[in-house]
Formats: sequence, C-alpha cells, structure tokens
Amino acid sequence: MLEITSVTAHTECGPTGERSDMPLPLDAAELRKTGNLIEISVHAQLPVENPILEHATFQPGCSLTVSCALPRYSRPAQGTPILCLYQHKEWWMRPTWVSCFADVPERTQMLVWKTRRAYKSQVREQWHVLLAVSDGECRADIRGCATDAADAAGGVLALDSSTNRVGQTSLDGLALLYARGGDPYALIEQCVTATWRRLPVGPKFLRRFPEALRGFGWCTWDSLGQNVSESGILAKMDEFKAKQVPVSWVLIDDGWSQTHNNKLTGFGANPTRFPQGLAHTIDVLKQDYGVHYVGVWQAFQGYWGGADPDSDAFKERRYMFETLPGGMTVPSAQPMWDVWMDEERRPELGCERFWWRWSEELAQAGVDFVKVDSQSTISVLTRGAQSYGTLLMRHRAVDLAASAFFNNALINCMGMAPEDYWRRPYSPITRTSDDFFPRIPESLPEHAIENAYCSLLMGCLYHCDWDMFWTKHPNARVHAWLRWFSGGPVYCSDALGETDPETLKPFFDEDGVLTHPDGVGMPVIGSLLSDPVHSTVPLGVRNTFRGEEVLLFVGLNTAAVQSAHIPAGDSACLVRNLETGECTQVGAGETLDVELRYGEYAAIAVARA
Repeated sequence: MLEITSVTAHTECGPTGERSDMPLPLDAAELRKTGNLIEISVHAQLPVENPILEHATFQPGCSLTVSCALPRYSRPAQGTPILCLYQHKEWWMRPTWVSCFADVPERTQMLVWKTRRAYKSQVREQWHVLLAVSDGECRADIRGCATDAADAAGGVLALDSSTNRVGQTSLDGLALLYARGGDPYALIEQCVTATWRRLPVGPKFLRRFPEALRGFGWCTWDSLGQNVSESGILAKMDEFKAKQVPVSWVLIDDGWSQTHNNKLTGFGANPTRFPQGLAHTIDVLKQDYGVHYVGVWQAFQGYWGGADPDSDAFKERRYMFETLPGGMTVPSAQPMWDVWMDEERRPELGCERFWWRWSEELAQAGVDFVKVDSQSTISVLTRGAQSYGTLLMRHRAVDLAASAFFNNALINCMGMAPEDYWRRPYSPITRTSDDFFPRIPESLPEHAIENAYCSLLMGCLYHCDWDMFWTKHPNARVHAWLRWFSGGPVYCSDALGETDPETLKPFFDEDGVLTHPDGVGMPVIGSLLSDPVHSTVPLGVRNTFRGEEVLLFVGLNTAAVQSAHIPAGDSACLVRNLETGECTQVGAGETLDVELRYGEYAAIAVARA
C-alpha cells in the first residue's frame, strides 16, 4: 500500500524572502483508501502567532512536498518501463518512458506501470496508475526522488503542491490518486471519476461533442496566418467548391480581431482585413458556400499582449480589466460589484462581464463557436500575485459565455497545464498537443505521441482535438487518419491551391457526410509501455466505429522496422483494411503481424466473434 513517509513545507520569510524547509507532522497529508483506490489530500497550516509580524509563508513555487513510498510488490520489475505524462512547456504535456521512479521528470501528472508477481506457480500481471490532481488554491506534481544505495529499486516518489501566490500560510485540497488492477484504461477512468465529486470539473458525459464541429472543417492558421482576411478566406472557399470538398465549418484563426501593439482594442473585426465587418464574411460563407458553422479565435488574456484599457472600446469598460504585476492588462478575476443570483448575493467579476460582452457581440455577427488560446499563460503572468484557484473563476467565465451564446461549442487550446484542465466546468474540447508544424515533416513522431498518450488522461475529461493538418503533405494520409481516429474534430488548414481531395475520401460516407468513431482514440495496450519513437513497437491507436474495433498503427522509428501484432484470441477474427477493403482471416490462437517503416501506417477494422 502507498505510504506517506514525510511532509515538508518550503517557506520564505522576511523582507529578503529567506527560504527554509520546515518538517510538518505526517497528518498534514491525509491518506484514505476505498477499495483499490487511494487518495492523498493535503491539509497543511503554518504557525502564525501574530499576523502583523514577520512569519513564514509557503513559497509560491514548490510550497509543500509529500514523500510517498511504494512497497516492493508495487514497483515495476527492473527494466520494465514506466509511462510518465509530464508538462514539458508552459502549455503542453508529452509522454516519456523511464526505467525507475528516481527518473520520473518534474511536473509529471500521471504514471502508468505494470508489475508481475508469482502466485501459486502462476505469474500475475497488475497495472498501476498514479494521478496528480489540482484542487483548491493548488496544483500538484509528481517527481522522482534520489534513493539510497540499499533501495536500488527506488520506491519513493515526491508529490509537490504549489500555490503560485506569495503569502499563503495554509494548503488544502485533493492532490493524488492511486489505483491498481487488471485494466489500465479502467484505472485511469476510475481515478478521474473520483474527482468529479470533489472538484468543480464537470463529468465527461455532460460535455457533449458540439454539433458545430461534427463535419469537416478548415482553419485559416497554416494557410493565411495572422494576415487572414475576407478575400483570402473566400479565395480558398472557391477552391474547395471547385474540388467538391464539403467544408462544414470554418475557423477564422488569429489575425481577425481589432488589435494595436499586440493588444486587443475592441470586440469587432480588423476593419482593413474585414472591410464590411465579420458579419458580412460569415453571411457570405453560409449563403454562397454552404458553410454551416463559423468560429473565431480568441486569447485567454484578450490578445497576446493583453488588452488596451485606453482604447475607444474599452476606456468606458475599465471595470472589466486588471493590470498584473508585469504590466499586462487582462480580463479581471477581481470582484467588480455584488449581484443577486438564485436569491443569493455574490460578487461579479470583470472577466465574466468581458467574456459575456464579447461573446454576445460575436453571436450577433453570426459566430457559432470559438477557440480560446494561450490559456496556460495566465498562471505564468500571475505568478506570485494570484493562486491557481483564480483560474476556476476565469475558466467559469469563458465556459458560461460559450454555453449561453454558442451552445457550449468551445475548443480550449494551449491549456494543458493541470491548473487549467482541472478547472473548466463545462467546455467539451481540449487540444492535446503542441501545434502541427507542416513545414517540419520530422515533427510527425512528436505530434503523434503527444496527442495519443495525452488522450489517455484528457479523454476521460474531454473530447480531444489533435489539431489541423494539410491534405497535401509528405505525411498527409498519416495525419488524416490520426485525426479521424482521435474521435475529435477533423479539419485541415490547406493553403490556396494545396488541397488534395483524395486524402479525404476514406472519411466520408456514400452521402458525403464525415464519419466519426464512437469514442476517444487512445494507445493500444501494447504501446502503453513502449516508446514508439525509439523501440520496435509502432504507435498503435484504438477506437471503435459503429461498435466495431478499429486500429491504426504508425511507424515512427527512423532507425528500425517496427512490428504490430494483432492476436485473434480464442476464436477466429476478420481483419479488414479500412482503405482498400481487403480482408484477412486470422485463425483462433493465431496472430497477424504487420511490419511498418517510418511514416508507414495500417488502418484496419477487426471483427471478432
């Protein structure tokens, strides 16, 4: 069983911020076991004898460390990899595989590993999942610990809780979940489900896939960039029309809005690029090109450089904004005044009014959905000044506006920091990877593994957006199949003259309607503990389509041929190529082997008895 071995507060005190470590009683971290699930919560309080005198406060970075030890029977065998999902950039997570707990990287959010134990002349396998949770004012992170020579297997992990704000003297909230059993996917789901009764994050079954994003889409970003304009959009739509590509929705990405000096100056469109206004562009798209839904890009802080409170549109609305210590002005998480809601008085926040007003204006122009970008930037901008808990208010403001005006059709982007994805109440979709970089073909492996492995966790909370792609590209078909298998939005960002309709044909039915798998695409069990970029095991992604198992295998190792194995099990199965329709019968107890070189793929359906 998981055991708490120490609790250490990391404090600062005095005008120079003198730092020190303070041991706390073990009961500052509470361990609770229910069935096969273990929860660790922190309830830490620093002594404050007189609040007007100097006293120790938690450091805003790593505020508290809980050391946890796993018994030897719960540790992976030597040489058995451990899958780690960790935050490697301000906005993104990625997978990595390590050979021992000591090597678990900082800011890890989930661990998955397997153990084998001999029992009555049989070897039993068991899966284990550790999941960090961000609750209350804090975020939690897992990292490895140096172990002594006598404990070479390294069964100790550190759980760090951070507040992001100076002056905190107490920490409280759920921090870690641990489960073990026979099915790793069910264990992850179990851990996430356990949070819904404790955290403000809504359950996945209430986050319905937006109807606006079910068809095939086109995004302006990798085509027009920040020089997006009505004329550029309509020129591309003429090409789609000529090539009979049924574009159901268009996302007008960064560059459409009113800005100056990298700051948002109003809620409308750039008058030079959209001379007749955003409503005119949307009307033409819908009336002349048969586009059903149009969305626009927004930034969580207003624009990349925030908002300009002295602009004509905002100088009478200064109450919507706050200026952060670094000087950037952003939608405010501070109370403006009290309002009555449900017969109770509560403070109204500037960000609530900001997002409501902007969404209302966009809806009046005909906008049907939004993509809100740069989300995990806010915790960096507010470092030292605001706790992670204020992000709940910011996300609630965005989600409420999207629910009211866009039927909850919202794509969250650049928001894979845990303080963000654990604090979105309603929004249904999140991007799960760094950008698709079409001009860097060698970016395929990184983009593919970020999306596939992050979907293990994100797919229990959201529908996953694996980003746009180009239909004419060295890896166009691989990218297209990855998007389809994701179960999320499928959309390209082709430049003018660069659309290949043949790439898209496998994904439309006989009526010209884009098909969708049943759920979220996740790595097959054979890929969980194998790095598909450096091992002989390819990336395997599994989903179901109309109840039938579908599998995608992609070769991602530039130095070796990789092999996928499809066992029939106790009865024969039929394996069908999803592109060619070719079928292969695999007898009971037999295995179909598929060899793949870098960039090759196999998209198949498996019909089992």
